This record gives sequence, structure tokens and C-alpha cells, in this order.
Amino acid sequence: MEENKKTEEERNKPPEINKEPEAENISSNEPLTTNTKQETNDMEVPHKHHHDLPGKKEKSWKHYTIEFFMIFLAVTAGYFVENQREHFVERKREKQFMTSLVKDLQLDTSQFSRLRMFRLKRVETIDSLIIFFQKHSGGAVPAYGYALANKLFGHAGFFQNSGTLDQLKNSGGLRLIEHRNVVDSIEFYDQQIKRVALRDIYESNFSMDHSKLLQKLFDGRTLLKIFTNSTYYKIPASPSATVKLNEQYLDEYLNNLVIFRTFVRQDMGLQATVKEKATRLITVIKKNINWNK
Repeated sequence: MEENKKTEEERNKPPEINKEPEAENISSNEPLTTNTKQETNDMEVPHKHHHDLPGKKEKSWKHYTIEFFMIFLAVTAGYFVENQREHFVERKREKQFMTSLVKDLQLDTSQFSRLRMFRLKRVETIDSLIIFFQKHSGGAVPAYGYALANKLFGHAGFFQNSGTLDQLKNSGGLRLIEHRNVVDSIEFYDQQIKRVALRDIYESNFSMDHSKLLQKLFDGRTLLKIFTNSTYYKIPASPSATVKLNEQYLDEYLNNLVIFRTFVRQDMGLQATVKEKATRLITVIKKNINWNK
């Protein structure tokens, strides 16, 4: 019976944890740790420097000289290529600027030609008025004299095509121009244009003063009787119609006419000179700029 109880107790007893495999596992891992340490030790072995290696010779000064020379050549060649590239870009921009400037100058010369025709007609009108008042110096003059005097009203000024020139001056583009004589010609032309603009202001102001004096010279009430339409300056007056003059203003008006003619002739001469400068500048640009680049 006791044996049977022992047998039942042994059966009911929970199985014991087998510790031998752990030992086996520990023992099996030991070689791995040893190998890892061995590899670490192998990696930590200091290597000899190159100059300590057997059969390794030190570089001579000739070798270093050749290396320095090769580096110097590479840097110099890079600088040269970059400089050539910048030179090519600058010459391309110079060509673009000069092409645009030539077009502006051609427009300026065309405008000067039109203004010359305008001033020639103005001088002709002034001469006709002087002759008119030489023939009619009384208190009343033919009405067509007023229509003739009205032709002097207004002013035609010069407006420079300055887009390219302003860009050259404001952006420092003049430094791109390779030839100094081209730069000098451009700057001289720019100075002459400023003179033209200043003279235009004088002539315009004088023209306004002349028109005011004209309104004082001719009697307004007489003009209303002759020209009943508000656009009377476009309607020819009757050949027999006369207009009363305010003679106290006649001498001042005639003197003003002579000065006006002098103004117009001087401005016409100045603009003819500047037109010639523009034409020469076009020739200088075309001669000195290499258009094939």
C-alpha cells in the first residue's frame, strides 16, 4: 500500500524544471563571447603607419613640385575659362545695348527732320507777319492778319527716345562698351540732348507769352463781329473785313516777333547740329562694335 501511495505521489508531483539545458546553453554561448572578444582584440591591434611599412619610400621634392604645378595649372585654367565666359557675356550684352541704342538714335534723327519742317513753316509765318504789319500800320488791319498770327500758337518740342541711354547710365552699362571713343561719343550726345531740352523750354515759354500779347493787340469786340462762330480761326474772314488794333501793344508785338524768329532759328540750328551728332554716333557704333560676336 505504501508503495502504491508513493507511486501516486510521484505521479501527482509537478515536474521539476530541468536546469541542465540552461547550463548547456550557457556553455554553448561561451565560445561566442570568446570569439567576439577575439575579434575586438584583432580590430584594436594598431597598424603601422605608411612610412613604417617595409619598402615604402618618402616622396621627393620633385614630386611635390609637380603636384603644386598641376594644381596651379588647374586653378589658372579654371580662372581663364570663367574669365572668357564673362567676357563673352559682356560682349553679348554690349551688342544688345548698341543695337537698341542705334534704333533710338535713328528715331531721334527722324524726329529732328520733322521738327525742322515745323520750324521752317514757323519762320515763314513770322516773316509773313512782319511783312503784313509793314504794309498795314494803321488803326485797323485786314482780318486775315489775325488768322495768320494765330498760326504761331502752340509748340512742337523734341522728345528723346532715351530708353536705352537711360538704362546704360542707370545700370552702369557704359562699362560694358569696349571702345572708349564710343563711350565719349554717347556722353557728348547726351549733353547736346540736354541743351535741346533746355532750349525747348525757353521757346515754349516764349510762345505762350507771344500768344498772350497777341490777344491784347487785336480788339476782341471787333473779332466777335467778324467771326461769329466759336471756331473762327478755321473760317476765312471776308477780304474786306478789318480788325481794330490796340496800337499801344503794336511795337511790343513786332519786337516780340523778331525775337521769336531768332529763337526759332537758333533752335533749328542746334537741332540740326545734334541730328548730325546722332548720325555720327551711329557710324561710330557700327564701326567699332563687333557685330559677329
